[in-house]
Amino acid sequence: MHLYEKLSIPKSCEVGNTIYKKLFYENADLASSDKALFTEGISKITWLYCLKPETINIQPYKDDTRDYPEIEVIEVEVTKDYKLKRIAEIIMRTIPYPMLLIFKLEDMVQLYVAHQRVNQSDSSKNTIEEFISTEWLGGDCALFIKLDIKQMRFANFFALYSDIVDAISIYNVSCIMPVQTSLTGIEARRLSAEIQGIEQQITALKAKIKSETQFNRKMELNIEIKRLEKEMGLLYGQ
Repeated sequence: MHLYEKLSIPKSCEVGNTIYKKLFYENADLASSDKALFTEGISKITWLYCLKPETINIQPYKDDTRDYPEIEVIEVEVTKDYKLKRIAEIIMRTIPYPMLLIFKLEDMVQLYVAHQRVNQSDSSKNTIEEFISTEWLGGDCALFIKLDIKQMRFANFFALYSDIVDAISIYNVSCIMPVQTSLTGIEARRLSAEIQGIEQQITALKAKIKSETQFNRKMELNIEIKRLEKEMGLLYGQ
């Protein structure tokens, strides 16, 4: 089964149009380094699907902070694994709709999602919240079964997109530790943030040890690393 068929997005939502790089050059304030990411790192951008009330029986969502009139699924064929988060940020800011962004490199894909809020000082712009991304995935990855939208809430586009974000968040945690079936997306993101924070502290401490000349200070740093590793072990045991 083709990867995108696993998402169960109705044929009525298919677009299949090329998004030309010119759109980003003209509508995004790109530095020369950003333009180089697009010219050298991207071979093609395709608007795969547009989920909106006219194409699927789901209602828009709008409140004081969010406006989700539709959801886009966009594929970016890249030539190398380089600064994908920055490319994702540029695309999501230029096309201000919630989206499932799929980077494709040969036979592998990497997914990016992020909730968005209306910019209170400029309603024409959006504020991107936390980026949630996967590692490179093969077409047989179990995550794609979890991204079958038939399993998700169709109440409105915010509910559906939240389910997509949660499915990816929970999958990411499941790759590094056993997870309970009751684990929520919020809990998964909290765990990921805690683990990442501890890993960064350990990395910083190991760097300090390399430059430290005093034996006693090295011992103190090693003890702190052991404490952090124990703390991480407790998180893995949740």
